[in-house]
Amino acid sequence: MNRVLLKIIFLFTFLSFHSLQATVLSSQQLRSGLSKNDFITTLSYLSTHKSDEDQLWYWLDLARLQQANGEFRASILSFEKAYAILDDFENRATISIRNVGSFLGSSFLSKGSQTYYGKGYERTLMHTLNALNYAMLGDLEGSAVELRRMELRQEFWLQESEEKIKDASDEKIKAREQGSDISSIPSGYSMGVLLEDADVRAMANNYQDPFSYTLSSIIHDISGLSPLLGNSSEISLKRSIALNPESEKVFVKLPYSLPSKEKMKITVIVLSGLAPSLKVEKIRFPIFQGASYTSIDLPSYSIPINDIYPPSISTSQLSIQPPRLLKSDLMAYKTLKDELPAELAKSIVRATTKGVVAKQANDHFGDMGGLIASLLMDIGSSYSDSGFRNWEMLPNSGYLAQLEAKKGETVTITLNNHQESIMLPSNKKGVIILVSYLTQNNIRIDHVSY
Repeated sequence: MNRVLLKIIFLFTFLSFHSLQATVLSSQQLRSGLSKNDFITTLSYLSTHKSDEDQLWYWLDLARLQQANGEFRASILSFEKAYAILDDFENRATISIRNVGSFLGSSFLSKGSQTYYGKGYERTLMHTLNALNYAMLGDLEGSAVELRRMELRQEFWLQESEEKIKDASDEKIKAREQGSDISSIPSGYSMGVLLEDADVRAMANNYQDPFSYTLSSIIHDISGLSPLLGNSSEISLKRSIALNPESEKVFVKLPYSLPSKEKMKITVIVLSGLAPSLKVEKIRFPIFQGASYTSIDLPSYSIPINDIYPPSISTSQLSIQPPRLLKSDLMAYKTLKDELPAELAKSIVRATTKGVVAKQANDHFGDMGGLIASLLMDIGSSYSDSGFRNWEMLPNSGYLAQLEAKKGETVTITLNNHQESIMLPSNKKGVIILVSYLTQNNIRIDHVSY
């Protein structure tokens, strides 16, 4: 028994230290290395140091930075690497869907020891952003395929969510048996106010976003695939409007009639800011009918950074502010709100388990043994938690507009105090413009005509 106990403590601590040492760039290093002067160095370091290549977040972060640098083909390959990791997880979980929780990583002593396979909104948006890669390469059919994959990916998330609910029910029973109340948000939890925000509470679900569906509508329309796919463009737009009526404001026509051969469609996509990054927060929580307190670990988020005021788009005849259809911060908070009861129940079980291990160490090795066991588990948890990461380069906001313009004229995009103008071709049907705003001095604008 003594040897088993020592092995458990040693193994947990060793794996936690190993996990930290394997990290390429810390969250802080990555998110602070995006200014114009640092960006290429950050991207190069992330590309060449691949000790985290078995992690979903690594490939998603790399794919987004490559996209923001105009490396669309490389970004596609990185997204495919992320798909492979997620496909492997989903395939293993599908074999035993009722045990899906076991594939999410060990929760024996630390939240941070779990393997992160992304939340529903991240799994949706990785296909949406990859669709933009194909679009910027002029491959509209490839873009449409990615958006179809986006919808298929959501189907598994629904299955997984249902099983998580069942799993959470078991965890709640365990927590109640141990005398813990998990019916409300714990006091002192930094996310408490955000989770009760009216915009978060009003969201239909935590994985579907109007940005992705509106983009799908546009891509299926301009690719000419919509009639072949059962009027898929209209179906996607209806879904988007159901999620956010602001989606109707995406489409803006000229204020006067113009022959079709003299006008064109301009699709403008603006991706800005960085979505909240994931962290593990420790708070004091009462257990055993409030007779004792313990430290529990819950997932939490930092605030989004580097975001902008709504951009403006203008031509000689139009001036508009496109709607913000992608709100990654709200989707993250909605997901956490939905999963918090289960997370709280599991955190109590973890805390109780650590307490039992420490007590057994105390019983077998005296007070010093119990103290050392507690210290080792706390240190191991801290190191492990620091490696618990989500898609930290995910844009926080996505603005989308499709407006009519006269061929050959100029379109101007204003982002805070930054302004860029693009001369439209006179011999094409349309133009797609992608704006990536990472920091105030690191903005890239790419465009492709069709």
